[in-house]
Amino acid sequence: MRKITFWIGLCFGLSANAGVFDIPRFVDPDQFAIGVEPVLTLAREEGAGLGVNAKYTQGYNDWLNFQGIIGTGGGPQQFRIGASAIFDFFPDIGKQPGIGLATQARYVKRPIAGQTEFVAVPYIHKNFYSGNTEFDPFVSFPVGLGLSDGEAQTLMTFVMGSLFRLSDRFAFVSELGIGVKNTDSYFSGGVTFSH
Repeated sequence: MRKITFWIGLCFGLSANAGVFDIPRFVDPDQFAIGVEPVLTLAREEGAGLGVNAKYTQGYNDWLNFQGIIGTGGGPQQFRIGASAIFDFFPDIGKQPGIGLATQARYVKRPIAGQTEFVAVPYIHKNFYSGNTEFDPFVSFPVGLGLSDGEAQTLMTFVMGSLFRLSDRFAFVSELGIGVKNTDSYFSGGVTFSH
């Protein structure tokens, strides 16, 4: 059964990256989730900055969700806005892991110039249970294109993490992103609220 999730995360990152931690958990059709994500960003050239993202996820059908994000802050990522379409091709049923793909488009305002990003986020995840706690580890390799000042660059990140659900409404999440190309490493942790 798919569950609705609302994520509040604390992210440690270096520059533009494709966060994954709220993507593998689907919102039921005709349901929604909202979230707030505090962000601490650390960049090699631009220093550190604090920010916050607001997220809205809408369940469309059994294999498609839509998500919007808007955020603000200081330092490397000053403003961001974007959207995702999340396709859950193989749901997490029985012994089968969940496999899907999110397509993201977002704009990130940087101190010198803005960057428009188009990223594909393939992911795989699997639920495990221990007593009343659900563990849902996931792995992803977001890859895409960043456009800034008429130049394009390839974006790649390796991401792994897990959701820890303690009740039908609340869960905790942790995520580690390792910058591979033109993205930087980050760590995130948060709490989810399902409605």
